[in-house]
Amino acid sequence: MATAVVNCPKCLRPIDPPIGTNQGPAETTCPHCRGQMTLETFPRLRASEPSNSVEGRGLQAREGEAVCQFYPELQAETVCEECGCFLSRKASVEWSGRTLCLPCLHNLREQKGADAFSSRRSLPDNVGIALVVFLLPLTLFTGPYAIFYLLRHRKTPGSLVPRSRFRWWLALVLAILATTGWLVLFVIWIAMFFRAVTGS
Repeated sequence: MATAVVNCPKCLRPIDPPIGTNQGPAETTCPHCRGQMTLETFPRLRASEPSNSVEGRGLQAREGEAVCQFYPELQAETVCEECGCFLSRKASVEWSGRTLCLPCLHNLREQKGADAFSSRRSLPDNVGIALVVFLLPLTLFTGPYAIFYLLRHRKTPGSLVPRSRFRWWLALVLAILATTGWLVLFVIWIAMFFRAVTGS
């Protein structure tokens, strides 16, 4: 039987949970500070670890068994779905529904730029709005580029946090309005120039 120890929420000193707390909430008193508390524990708190378990990090490897790639003293319990190396519980990472080793997770996030593993993303709608709003005097050049950029990245995965497409459409409308404004202004200038030249 594993030793079950919890900490008192008042004095933070370890106490043994009373017998029977697995059956529901139990009133108890801290033997150190005499504080009253209600404990509710679950069977896992008193569950026995396998005899060859190493402090919850995995199973101790026995002779003839497959061992972890990174911790040879631990038994291999799974494999990395990216590179196929053997992993112990301590060395494996669950990410986006896949079991990976840490080097593969790093490669997927930092080098390969896999969408499911990225820690940050460039948002086309924010870029489009910045090109039009913050560079307003230069929208003769940034307006058309913003339209091209938004249309090119219209299917690019968006924010890691789900949100609507409103900002993308807002950025596109602003870019179109800025570009159209410059075109209208050029037409007016050309018309005024020809009127001045012809004297009509």
